[in-house]
Amino acid sequence: MIGRGRVLRRKTLAFVCEQCDAEVYAALDPPAAEVVCSKCGRVQALRSEATAGVVDRCLRCGIDRLYVQKDFNRKIGLGVFVVAAVLSVPTWGLSLVVATVVDLALYAVLGDVTLCYGCGAQHRGFPRNPAHGPFDLHVAEAVDHEPRTV
Repeated sequence: MIGRGRVLRRKTLAFVCEQCDAEVYAALDPPAAEVVCSKCGRVQALRSEATAGVVDRCLRCGIDRLYVQKDFNRKIGLGVFVVAAVLSVPTWGLSLVVATVVDLALYAVLGDVTLCYGCGAQHRGFPRNPAHGPFDLHVAEAVDHEPRTV
């Protein structure tokens, strides 16, 4: 399917198992009521509070605090610019220009991923909810219930 010039991906949910810290990946086409961790076998119930296909609450923990970012591996992006910076002297800075053009092209092509402030679950393939903006540190600190040490 194509929507707004972008290919819609398969609906998936990825999160970390609370029991064994293994990554759990669940395909949600068709919608699933629960997911089983492949490492420890723990069953995790999923919520289905998506209205009109848009995620308004986390499908794993149910919290309504979500944010959106580009679905790109940050380590790879940083690696591209580190290589470009190292090559900038022998290429007279042209490698930095090439890295910037590659970055802009990837930004235009790649889809978004919706993340949960509470549990960090990644919701892929869902249409973007206009109520969810970019990451906000104030919201993240308000959701984080762990005490901080000075």
